[in-house]
Amino acid sequence: MRFRLTAFLTLANFLLAAIAAGMLIHSMITESRPMALAGTALMTFCMLLVILQWVAAGCVACPLCHTPVLAPKSCMKHRRAQRLLGSHRLRVASSVMFRNRFRCPYCNEFTTMELRETIQRPSYQRSHVD
Repeated sequence: MRFRLTAFLTLANFLLAAIAAGMLIHSMITESRPMALAGTALMTFCMLLVILQWVAAGCVACPLCHTPVLAPKSCMKHRRAQRLLGSHRLRVASSVMFRNRFRCPYCNEFTTMELRETIQRPSYQRSHVD
């Protein structure tokens, strides 16, 4: 659940920042004050989303190497780690949202987002403590 929330915030922040930049550029070209105010408000909302995403991203880590994969880190990436539009975090976020799995950019291992079912023993084999 935390992975999906953080991945959604990462993707939403990327899209909203691109839309806000487009609105601001359009408002400069057309000299539209309402468009500039809307673009500025959207950019401010993006900054709030960045802070929320940073807080949420600190809690989600690769289960193998325990490195936060959606937080901005200056750690060494794996030599075969791939990017999406120049960003490792954007690739992990889109992979979590659309494929239900991701490849860690630090250790390069696949992680599936589904929980495995636990095998339970029949009730007559369970030990009861009285």
